[in-house]
Amino acid sequence: MVWQEDEVEALSQRYGVRPGIQLHAGAEDYHFPEKTFLRDGYAPPGGYVKDFGVVLADGRLHLFHIDGRPGEVCWVTGNEISFGHASTADGCRWLRHRMPLAVGERPWESEHVWAPFVYRRDDRYYMFYMGSGGGETFISYATSSDLEHWTRWPRGPIRCAVGRDPFVFDHADRTVLFYTGHGGARVAACASRDMSTWEALPDVLVIPKDNNSGAAESCSLHPLGDRYVLWFNDYGVVSVPTGKGYRLTGFRAACALSADPLHFEPEAVREFRFVTDAPGVVPSPELPVDKPTPLSIELVARGERLWLVAYFRWHLDRNRLFFGALDWSSNPPTITEIGSETQLRQVLREVGLQEWGIAETIDNQAGKE
Repeated sequence: MVWQEDEVEALSQRYGVRPGIQLHAGAEDYHFPEKTFLRDGYAPPGGYVKDFGVVLADGRLHLFHIDGRPGEVCWVTGNEISFGHASTADGCRWLRHRMPLAVGERPWESEHVWAPFVYRRDDRYYMFYMGSGGGETFISYATSSDLEHWTRWPRGPIRCAVGRDPFVFDHADRTVLFYTGHGGARVAACASRDMSTWEALPDVLVIPKDNNSGAAESCSLHPLGDRYVLWFNDYGVVSVPTGKGYRLTGFRAACALSADPLHFEPEAVREFRFVTDAPGVVPSPELPVDKPTPLSIELVARGERLWLVAYFRWHLDRNRLFFGALDWSSNPPTITEIGSETQLRQVLREVGLQEWGIAETIDNQAGKE
């Protein structure tokens, strides 16, 4: 799949970028890289993809993600200080946009910004994110009308949201913010009627430490039939023999079902099955896992049986973004990584995404595989 001249011209004008920009001599075109990322996953040059949000707009899937330097931990000074923005119309080629947001002057977001989640309400986009600085961590948001220019909420942060990895949805007459709270494996929540005044809600899910659970991350909530599914990643724990507490010992992608979107029982939690045959798949050296694990799973589109999801995982030398087919008819629910245009085309039809433009684009390439 290659970029067409008229396509490059139209996208350049729409998003204010231009081809021919390189980080160094011999490097790929920064905004219009000439390759498919489906099999090996998407990542920016010199960076990686971690916690992210996706949104469909104007025939393209937009990705907003933590961007950082491979080999550096998230909290090291100067790392994970900005977000990356890229978009795709076919799931294979990615256009890289300008940087949407970085650390700011307010102390609580002066050192790092993490975990962007983009939520559309009426004609405005809200990017919820976590900021860190001066020993504090809070959640706040920025707004945009075009996904390109963002304005921070001047009254931020949301003081009752002390945690990480925001997820936002509308419920009844309120906007509900889910996040993974500090102090164990818990999903916390707060709500607002005006996007300005926020009130804390009871915890949505708490997994006791005696269930060998240490911390939760990257929560997400969606209707599933007549119930709701909450999914997340969480660590396992083991006690340190010296009596000095516990250490993290595993990482899984898990979910729970409930009739009440604001309350889930720990006994309902079960782990996703993850299937991938991509070469170069190795467990992340950054996490205590012994198998490939999908992280920060986000919903792209849903069908009756299959859902199209995106996630990041370690691949070759860094964390990259991949697509998967989530099958609710299997037991346990199974996420199968999509590694070819043929597989992607089949899933897109099942979830009704022909209007995305991607199915037609891939159909035109089918004879070339």
